[in-house]
Amino acid sequence: MNGTWKAAKLSSLLLSLLIAGCATGAPVSTIKPTASSGSGSAVRSATPADAAPGSVTDLLTGGRYLFRPLEEVPSLTIVATGPAGWRGFPSYAMDGPDPVGIGAPSGIGIAFLSADGMYSDPCHWDLLGNGVEGQPSDVVVGPAVDDLVTALRANTFYKSSAPTPVTIDGYAGQELEIQLPDDSFTTCDKTPGDADGHAFVFSGKAGLFVYGPSNRWHLFILDVEGTRLLAVVFSYEGTPQTDLDTAQNVIDTMDINP
Repeated sequence: MNGTWKAAKLSSLLLSLLIAGCATGAPVSTIKPTASSGSGSAVRSATPADAAPGSVTDLLTGGRYLFRPLEEVPSLTIVATGPAGWRGFPSYAMDGPDPVGIGAPSGIGIAFLSADGMYSDPCHWDLLGNGVEGQPSDVVVGPAVDDLVTALRANTFYKSSAPTPVTIDGYAGQELEIQLPDDSFTTCDKTPGDADGHAFVFSGKAGLFVYGPSNRWHLFILDVEGTRLLAVVFSYEGTPQTDLDTAQNVIDTMDINP
C-alpha cells in the first residue's frame, strides 16, 4: 500500500470527530476552483462491478468498490469507482498510481470523511503539547454544511474559492476549493515518531494532513440525512487534467447510502 497516506494517521479517519459551536468571519481572499461542479448526473455504463461492488483492494481495477468511511455512522456506505491503477485504502480513500500517488507536484487522491472542528493554524495544531493528533481544536464548528463552509472561508492560513451549491446522488450541499501555501510543512508540529511535521486542517481523528507544497483540496460537503459527509479531491497545479477529470467522474457517480 502506498505510504503517502501515512497509514498510522489515516487509519484514524474512521473515528468520530469532536462536535462544538460555530466559527464566523469573512474570507480574506478567494481562488477559482480547478474542477467542474459535481452534479451527480454523470452517466455510468452498467457493468458487473456496478451490480456487485467489491471490497476495496490495494490495487484498484476500474470497478465499483464499497467504502464505509464513518465509524460514528456505520450504516453509511459509498459505492465509488476505483480507477484502474489507483491505490485503495480500505473504507475511506484512494490515490493515484505509483510512483507519484497523492504526493507533490502532480499527485491525485480522494478521501471520504466527516469533519466537525478545525485549527486556525493548521501548522500549529498541537495545542495540548503532547504531539497526539486528533486533539480538540481552537475553532469549533456547528453541525450544518454552511457552518463548515463559513469556518473554512474565514481561515487565513489558506485561500478559498467561493462556495457553490452541489448535489450528488440526490444529497445537497456546497463545494469549494482551498489552496494551501507553497510550503513543505516539515517544521510544523510533529506527531510521536515522525521526523517531520504535518499541517492538519481538521481536528479530531480525520488523519488528513497537507500532502505537499501548494496542495489543493476540492471539497464536496453534503448533508446526508443529517450527517455531514465530505468527499475531498487532493491535487496540485501540476496534476494532469486527465487525472482531475477521472477524480471528478468518481465524485459525480458516487452512490451514497445512509
